[in-house]
Amino acid sequence: MVNSAILTNCIHDITNWCSSRRLQLNGAKTELIWFGSRHTLQNVNHEDLKLQLGSTVIEPPIVVRDLGVLLDDELSTKQHITKVASTCFYQLRRLRQLRCLLGQEVTA
Repeated sequence: MVNSAILTNCIHDITNWCSSRRLQLNGAKTELIWFGSRHTLQNVNHEDLKLQLGSTVIEPPIVVRDLGVLLDDELSTKQHITKVASTCFYQLRRLRQLRCLLGQEVTA
């Protein structure tokens, strides 16, 4: 079972720490993700996954980006691989278009 009260208190402590150093947490840019197995995540109440940060309610997305890597709630790499493959195919199509524009003197 998720104990969101403990995490809410932790976020409150972080907010206080930031305030004491003249920093401010931006709730609109803050992301939260809960990791677990598919079975575990299905058994958790969706309302327990939300957290309060000041006046902003943070709802966990299915996928977050951390250091350029897409992570989903089950820590699978499916989303990341799909995105990288899509980007590679896009660049290959652009190269093919450039080859056609350069003319016949360029051979593959």
